[in-house]
Amino acid sequence: MIIREAQLNDLKTIVQLKIRMFQDAGLENLLSDDCDESIYNRYMELYSKRLAVHYLIEIDHIIVAVAGGFLKDDIPYCFYKIKKYGFIGDMYTRSEYRRRGYSTILFNRVLQWLKAQGVKQIQLLASEDGRHMYEKAGFSVNNSNMILTIE
Repeated sequence: MIIREAQLNDLKTIVQLKIRMFQDAGLENLLSDDCDESIYNRYMELYSKRLAVHYLIEIDHIIVAVAGGFLKDDIPYCFYKIKKYGFIGDMYTRSEYRRRGYSTILFNRVLQWLKAQGVKQIQLLASEDGRHMYEKAGFSVNNSNMILTIE
């Protein structure tokens, strides 16, 4: 098992795993028809500005787990003294490699990276499977977010 920071040549696989994550959650209908290309291009841009990082677990030259950290500065944070906040995403482990602690290992690497970037707040969208790990790390549910779905 190799734990490492992703390189640019890993991005195509990371994008495939992100799409698989949406498929496993039954949410692939949310993705655009060209999502593979648009995600790849966006990640290339973020990597070039050092606003994103992914950590990987590789077994027998196959990426089996991934976790990403992102620096964001959208409204209203861009008006704060500390303009950037951290976001954790792309937490995914191939189904045949789950329940081995890989997500926890990568999650902790991403947390370390985000803290080293000086963020004072980290956000994420939690699945039911991941909620316990996040709560154990000190995350809490923020009920101030409200969503209106327009059909």
